[in-house]
Amino acid sequence: MAGRRAWRNSEEIAARILERSGFRVLDFHVPIEEGGVEVGEIDIVAEKGGQKYSVEVKAGMADINAVRQAYVNSLVSGMKPMIIARGADEGARRLAEKLGVELIVLPDVVVSSTDDLKEIVEEAVDHAIISLLEPLLHCETLDSSDLAILEAISRARSFREAAERLGVGVEELASSVERLKKAGVLPKSSYKRMRAAAFIVLVGCRLLADGRYRASEGEQHVPRP
Repeated sequence: MAGRRAWRNSEEIAARILERSGFRVLDFHVPIEEGGVEVGEIDIVAEKGGQKYSVEVKAGMADINAVRQAYVNSLVSGMKPMIIARGADEGARRLAEKLGVELIVLPDVVVSSTDDLKEIVEEAVDHAIISLLEPLLHCETLDSSDLAILEAISRARSFREAAERLGVGVEELASSVERLKKAGVLPKSSYKRMRAAAFIVLVGCRLLADGRYRASEGEQHVPRP
């Protein structure tokens, strides 16, 4: 848990550094897919001067493997590579320079005051609440096929298994999922988080539908004056 918290903290700091350096943070945890199959994930997608960057965030020191990962992510996504880390060993620095991977070093002090810590926590909580509840606004626009897709994703442990449950090809499901992502129903994230979001949307939409049904049923039994 401590390692996970450190990584999340580093991610928040990385986003702040990018914004203070003139970048615009576009998204977090963006999956990289090839042929409907998830092959990686970009920690942060940022933009500056019309150029998009795939940013790899490291809570600790960046090594050669981190540089390789950032470079491969950039090739597949078509973005410019960047690493934000606590530092980098000599081999990583040399490889980053050779491959054109921009390296930004995080400050030693992660949180400079309790106010900074409070702001980070509040932003994280706000982001989590919005991410969980915002898709419920689309419940009335979802049709039976959309709900079937969400049902399959919530129950399947992999993208391929979800496609098999629906009896469709991976590419066909990928097209439908991309549509739901663009609509804001599913997150642009890893399959694990997408699966959790699908479950939450399903439960939320069913509760809302049940509440509306009970409300209308109650109206029918209210005695008229």
